[in-house]
Amino acid sequence: MSALAYAQAERPTNLHIFLPHTEPKGVVIALHGCGGLLSSAKSRASELSARHASMAKLITEAGWIALFPDSFSPRGRREICTQKFSERTINSSHRRLDALKTAQWVREQKWSGEEPSRPLKTVILGWSHGGSAVLQTIERTQRGEPAKGLIDQAIAFYPGCSEQLKRGYKTNIPLTMFLAGKDDWTAPQPCIELGKSVGATVWVYEEAYHGFDSPIGKVQFRPEVPNGVSPGQGVHSGPNPEAREDAYNKLRSLLRQLETP
Repeated sequence: MSALAYAQAERPTNLHIFLPHTEPKGVVIALHGCGGLLSSAKSRASELSARHASMAKLITEAGWIALFPDSFSPRGRREICTQKFSERTINSSHRRLDALKTAQWVREQKWSGEEPSRPLKTVILGWSHGGSAVLQTIERTQRGEPAKGLIDQAIAFYPGCSEQLKRGYKTNIPLTMFLAGKDDWTAPQPCIELGKSVGATVWVYEEAYHGFDSPIGKVQFRPEVPNGVSPGQGVHSGPNPEAREDAYNKLRSLLRQLETP
């Protein structure tokens, strides 16, 4: 795409970039879940997974730039879903750092058509473990608000909210959450309560399970996942086409509302 210029030498090495075919309207930083960014199929091991490829298509077709930082591959992991929390060496602090570094890099670029005083809007979006990273990235703490001025809108699909709720979570960045009513991996109720406390927009799909926006597969029981609402008893995950369509339509609408004039 000739309409985009960025400092290639300064590009984070873990960043996958997808560009629209038109003048960019904004930037979406998308944070993968515990399953990692890349496909689990050996024949497509260097490609985005189906969910992430689908989101990249949605974002670029909407005229936005899609940025996917890979938090796992550079740290020697493909996934961490099958690791107990106590065994994980990649945590939300690493994810938060990756997100903020990407957002800072976005602000340092000169996107074609951008007015110096009006940078492109930046949205941070994440799924599950990445959704929790979204919440931590935009959190307002006693140390300040590191995301302020870097991120304009946050979107989280079925994040874990229990820890944030316990510590009196605060943010000044608009937040939208898409939750699954039957989620036994990351329970929806703490996120519903969190959403009320910070004035977030929360959508709950009562008949959906964790991972409801996957474009492929079916709902499956995953006994190999040690964490969840009932640790050690497995979790359910899989698509709900109706919920996916509604959530993605709402996402498209939100991007249109945010478009930089």
